[in-house]
Amino acid sequence: MAGAVGTATIVEENYGSTKLIAWTWIGGTAETALTGGTTTSFYSGKLEYCVTVPAASTEAPADDYDVTIIDKNGVDVLGDAGLDRATGTTESILTASLGAVANSRLQLVVTSSGSSGVASGVVYLWIR
Repeated sequence: MAGAVGTATIVEENYGSTKLIAWTWIGGTAETALTGGTTTSFYSGKLEYCVTVPAASTEAPADDYDVTIIDKNGVDVLGDAGLDRATGTTESILTASLGAVANSRLQLVVTSSGSSGVASGVVYLWIR
């Protein structure tokens, strides 16, 4: 029997030449897919900063959970820098470790977060 799919809510904001995308996610029991994890806008530019914020306490994802952000070509624009995130720690990825995006919607994928159906967090991405 297949498990429940996780969900994501996205807030997309523009601040002049800087764009901010915030994905709030809840992992499902299937833990391989998120519905609603793809942006509605298309993005182009250099990724400047990414922050992963796991939920606290009983809603925290499993240790070493993985975050990827996939472009229209199936490429992880985080360049694997979102893998093996810590369960109780807010972690940052600086621009030197990040890629770029060209006229693409972006899809958040969270894996290895656990199969409880309550693991959750937020991913912030800034693009210029």
